[in-house]
Amino acid sequence: MTTRSEHASRLRQNLHLLLAEYHLHLEELLPIRQLLKGSVYQLKTRCGKPSCHCSSQEGPLHTSTVLSWSESGRTRLRTPPPGQRARLGQLTQNYRRFRQARATLVKLHRRMLASIDRLEQALRLPPPRAVRRKRKH
Repeated sequence: MTTRSEHASRLRQNLHLLLAEYHLHLEELLPIRQLLKGSVYQLKTRCGKPSCHCSSQEGPLHTSTVLSWSESGRTRLRTPPPGQRARLGQLTQNYRRFRQARATLVKLHRRMLASIDRLEQALRLPPPRAVRRKRKH
């Protein structure tokens, strides 16, 4: 059976490990300077013209690179100029990396708080017993 101080020591060590992991993920997030919510991808569609090559089942579809994002609950699409596609793709990738790092930090923060609560319980002493006073007769 472990003593109270050994248990508290292990909890402190665990907190130091969590803090080191927290710093690693924070260092992933901090260098990001710009981000853009959304995705850049190839959209394949049929134009709807009966004489077009895309109207047959075997015909190739029309492709275009689009930027997609959500705004007020609706998906928006925009076709970026060819010179901006790579940059917008990088910015949307930055957004995903940022959000993933943030989610990891939130989980680590919760684990740290739970560990801090356990440390508090391990360190907390019971209140002192009441001192019995002798009554005067």
